[in-house]
Amino acid sequence: MGASDGASRGVMEGSGGGAGPVSTVRVKPRSRADPAHPLIASHEAEVRLRVLKAASVLVDRLTYDAVTIEAVARASGVSKSTLYRHWPSRQLLVLEAFTYKTNLLTNVEDTGDVARDLHAYLVALTYCLHIGGAGSTVANLLAEAIRSEDFAAHFRHTLLRERRQGFLAIMARGQRRGQVRDDVDLAVVIDAVYGSVHHRLVATGQTIDGSFLRNLTRFAVDGVATPSYRETYRART
Repeated sequence: MGASDGASRGVMEGSGGGAGPVSTVRVKPRSRADPAHPLIASHEAEVRLRVLKAASVLVDRLTYDAVTIEAVARASGVSKSTLYRHWPSRQLLVLEAFTYKTNLLTNVEDTGDVARDLHAYLVALTYCLHIGGAGSTVANLLAEAIRSEDFAAHFRHTLLRERRQGFLAIMARGQRRGQVRDDVDLAVVIDAVYGSVHHRLVATGQTIDGSFLRNLTRFAVDGVATPSYRETYRART
């Protein structure tokens, strides 16, 4: 069967043993990944991953403004039209690429100790901000979110949600182990800890260094720990 025949396939129907093409169904090619068509879905996923990897490397090497659709197209070998089909704007592409990269770099092991896990997560998060122009990228993404409510929604549902989920997983494990009090509002704690990092990054420009991260961890643990865990934690610090 030729390529044109593959696009239009005769549906054979008949009775009494006779059969003939009584209707033709034209199959339209799909432009987006479809779970019902795993080959198409797999190809789309591969293209997206190749683009995100290439874009995340550019985010590390270039300034925020220099990570253009043209630059990503050259680096990934994917056409601009394909990029725009998946990411309607450069800002959305940079946002998703940075989220992809930070997800890889902030996968923290569960040590069984909430303070160690929280500090490790903060260190990993800070490392992401210190690679190349990443700190500037985050600041510019925040600025984009302030300017555009549309972009702000994407920001909240990608980068912000992923980072908050990282903090939440650590604190929730601490509650299950009896290290974090059950009456603590974890959302408030996460906003206070994560917000302080962004405050230094965007507002004050103060250094986000080892001393700051240790003090921030101690501040958080002192506020949320159960009495028994607080005593153990203070004894070792």
